[in-house]
Amino acid sequence: AHNRKYALKSLRQAVTRSHTRVFSGRPWKKIEHDLGIIGWVRALEVTYGWLFGWHPHLHTLLFTRHPLSKAQIDVLLQFLYGRWSDAVVAAGYRPPHSEHGLVISRGESAGDYISKICHQGLGHQGLAAEISQAGSKKGRLASRTVPQIIDDWGDYRRESDRLLLLEWLTGMRGARHLTWSKGFRTQYLPAEQPAQDSDPSTAEF
Repeated sequence: AHNRKYALKSLRQAVTRSHTRVFSGRPWKKIEHDLGIIGWVRALEVTYGWLFGWHPHLHTLLFTRHPLSKAQIDVLLQFLYGRWSDAVVAAGYRPPHSEHGLVISRGESAGDYISKICHQGLGHQGLAAEISQAGSKKGRLASRTVPQIIDDWGDYRRESDRLLLLEWLTGMRGARHLTWSKGFRTQYLPAEQPAQDSDPSTAEF
């Protein structure tokens, strides 16, 4: 949990480092083995809301050898929330909401993502957008995606939007928008050259 007083960079680092703590160590290795988890892909998305400020959050696809039963999903949810909550608190923030802080959804549509990667050659940014819909202009009423903020800056030239974009450029420098579990990508996807992101330092706001 957070509010507008927190800077984007510190929030983003807390979120990604907490994710690393959840998906590492002996407890994770055990549940990974018990549930047949073979890998994951994580996309980082950032929105901004007037009430709570910056909201960096993660969309993670978990891949398993076999479909999980409801009981197994309940075990996974309990494990992930407990680890996630502990990591967030250790980073200096309030515990995440017990219902909305971590949500598990069945991944029947995940095949669409993988099909697009394999057959259309989507790069890292493309997959990140597919997983999180980070580039969508259909943001919730209470928050805006970065593309929406850019659109608003172009339309209205509000100083507040310009300052948000400058903070985003600074706070996201060096961030990995898409992360694969160790060895997962090379095992299941053909090699490709990493996508070259445009240099944010050349943007003008």
